[in-house]
Amino acid sequence: MRSEVTSGHMGAGMETLPLGNAKDTWDVEKAWSGGAREGPWGGTKNRLPSTFNSKIGHISYFVQALCMGREHILAKKRLYLLVQGTSEFRHWNLIQNPLLVEVEKKVSYNCCRQGWVTLQVQMGKNIFVPGEKVTFTSEIRNNTGKYIKTVVFALYAHVQYEGFTPNAERRRRADSSELLRQMANARIPAFNSTKVVSAFTLPLVLSVSSGSQENEIMQTSYELVVTIHLPWSLTTVKARLPIVITSTREDKASCPQVDESLNED
Repeated sequence: MRSEVTSGHMGAGMETLPLGNAKDTWDVEKAWSGGAREGPWGGTKNRLPSTFNSKIGHISYFVQALCMGREHILAKKRLYLLVQGTSEFRHWNLIQNPLLVEVEKKVSYNCCRQGWVTLQVQMGKNIFVPGEKVTFTSEIRNNTGKYIKTVVFALYAHVQYEGFTPNAERRRRADSSELLRQMANARIPAFNSTKVVSAFTLPLVLSVSSGSQENEIMQTSYELVVTIHLPWSLTTVKARLPIVITSTREDKASCPQVDESLNED
């Protein structure tokens, strides 16, 4: 009897590239009756990329068990896992300083009138772990004769892929995806200002931010984008704040969730 554990695949285009696997085999001298069995397993590598999925590529993990006779595979089961990768803290300056970004934009409205809209976003820190709560404050100063109705907050993941063609030519592709979005009804009157305190909880599984010394297939970065839509001026005001995602074994469990669906091949 043999039990096989295989982990990690990255799909790009028409190809599937294995990132690694771990296998353990248990041999028995006599037949086993039905029921649950436990056996030794050497585990995985010390550092693994997180479960990930996008239009360009994906990383997935599964535990696969094979029950084999002398000549045939008698049964096969596969269980997919959600795995949170870890990062090397030495790549980051972990002193948590407040982050402040301010954007001011001159806007036109009612054909010949002009004014200013100022957006200031402040965070107590910008380094987080998956599943952590992110809180920030947006201050909007409306120096126009129009109402500002809504403010949109969105968290984006930017991933740059690097690989080679069959002719050994280096290629890079970039992809961005929106992870979270919130909308606040600010209702800021003309020539007035207001503060909006917002919060959201990060997903439990995220790819860790890429460090400056890393040279891997995927480079991941995150940013929080706060947008004020001004339909009466046909423009927007945006503030962008970099977000760093880190994770270690001392943080939350490496596998916070398990996909319970069993696939039988």
